[in-house]
Amino acid sequence: MRVDVVMPQLGESVIEGVVVKWLVKVGDTVAKDQSLLEISTDKVDAEIPSPAAGRIVEILAKEGDTVPIQEILCRIETEKVADAPPPPPEKWDEEEEGFPGAMARKTGPPIPTAPRAEPPKEIAKPVPPPPAKEGVKVRISPVVAKMAAEYGLDISRIPGTGIEGRVTKKDVEEYIARGGKEAVAAPAPKPKLAPPPTPPRAKPAPPPGAKVTPEGDQVIPFTPIRKMIAEHMVKSKRTSPHVHTFAEVDMHGVVMFRNEKKKEGISLTFLPFVIWAAIEAIREFPVLNAQVVGESTVIKKAIHIGVAVDTERGLIVPVIRNADDKSLHGLAKEIDDIAARAAAKKILPDELVGGTFSVTNPGRMGNLFGTPIINQPQVGILRMGQVVKRPVVIEAGGEDAIVIRPMMHLCLGYDHRVVDGVAGNSFLFRVREILEAGEFHL
Repeated sequence: MRVDVVMPQLGESVIEGVVVKWLVKVGDTVAKDQSLLEISTDKVDAEIPSPAAGRIVEILAKEGDTVPIQEILCRIETEKVADAPPPPPEKWDEEEEGFPGAMARKTGPPIPTAPRAEPPKEIAKPVPPPPAKEGVKVRISPVVAKMAAEYGLDISRIPGTGIEGRVTKKDVEEYIARGGKEAVAAPAPKPKLAPPPTPPRAKPAPPPGAKVTPEGDQVIPFTPIRKMIAEHMVKSKRTSPHVHTFAEVDMHGVVMFRNEKKKEGISLTFLPFVIWAAIEAIREFPVLNAQVVGESTVIKKAIHIGVAVDTERGLIVPVIRNADDKSLHGLAKEIDDIAARAAAKKILPDELVGGTFSVTNPGRMGNLFGTPIINQPQVGILRMGQVVKRPVVIEAGGEDAIVIRPMMHLCLGYDHRVVDGVAGNSFLFRVREILEAGEFHL
C-alpha cells in the first residue's frame, strides 16, 4: 500500500510551505516518525516525519519549491511486494535458443548441436515522448492560480519546470520578468575551423528601466521564513483596519515588587506583569479576546496569550495556553521556557497556533514605544515600551510634587471591525490601573 505524505498546515492562516531540504531520496527505507524533509513557513521551520515505515518510491516536490498545504510531497510504499512465483518449466525450443529472451529452463537435456554465432543485438532507440495534446488542463497550485489571475496570464503559454511539466511559482515570476515572452533557445553557432581572435567587448549597458546595484552594495535575498513573515504582515494590514492607542504607565509599584522578590531569589522581568494585567483586563473586556469569522465575531472563552520572540531566523509568536489559569510566577516560568527553546530551535509547530491575544516587548535594546501589527486572526495586540526614569508630577499629601519614577508607554493595536474606540481605550486604561496599583502576588 502506498501512503501520501502531504504538506501540513503549521499554523493558522498558513496556506503553503517551502521545501528547504530533503533528508531522504527515492529508494531509501525509512522508519515511522523518521524525518523526511525540512520545510519553512512564516510561522516556523520544521521537519516532517514519516507517517509509516516503508520505502520512498516517489518524490514530487523539489528543494526550493513552494507547496500549498495538503499537496503531496512524496509517496511511501509500506508493504513489500511478494516475489513472483517461478514460471512453469518450458519446453526446449530450438528455434529460439541463442536469441535474446531465450528460455533457460528445459524439460530435458538438449541434443548437442554445433555452436552457432549469435546475431548482433539491436540497440533500442529511445522513443520520443508524444506531443502534448491541445486542450489538456494544466494542473497548478492555488498560489500560481492567484498570480495568473492578478497579472492576467495564460498559464498554457508559460513553460513549466515542475513535476510532469507543472508550472511553478518560480516559472510565473520568471515569465513576468521576461515581459510575458516565452524563453527561446538561441541557435547554436556554426563551428568554424579557425575563428579569428576578436577584441574583448565592452560590458553591455543594462536595458532602460532596469535596476542597477551600485558597486559595493550587498544584495541579500529573502529567506523562506523572512518572505513569509513579510507576506503575513502585509496580509494583516490589508485585512484589519488598525487603530493604535497609547497609555503612559507609572511602573513604580512593579519595580518595588520586583526588588522585594529579588531579595528572595526570584527574578522577574516586566513582561509577565504586563501579561498578567492584560489577562485581568480581558476578563472585563472580552471583545479583545476574539476573532473574525466571515461576518461574525467569535469571542473566545479560553485566553491563550501569544508572546512575540525574536530569533536568528526571524520573529515567531509561541502561545501560552490557558494563561488566565496561571499565576504571575507561573507566567514568568512559561516565558523563560519559551525564550530558551526558541533560541535552541525547539519550539513545536503546535505551540504557534491558537493564540487569542498577543503581547510584544522591545527587548533589552528597546525604544520608547511602537505601533504593532495585529497577529491574524486575532483582533488585539499590546506592545510594551522601554521603562525610563524621568521626573513626573504626583499628588502627595494633597499637594503636587515632582518625583523620579520609572515610566513606560503601552500601545494597544486593535481591529476596528470588531473593537470600537470606547472598548479599546477602556481596556488599555484598565491595564494601566492594574499595573500602577501594584497589588501583585506570586
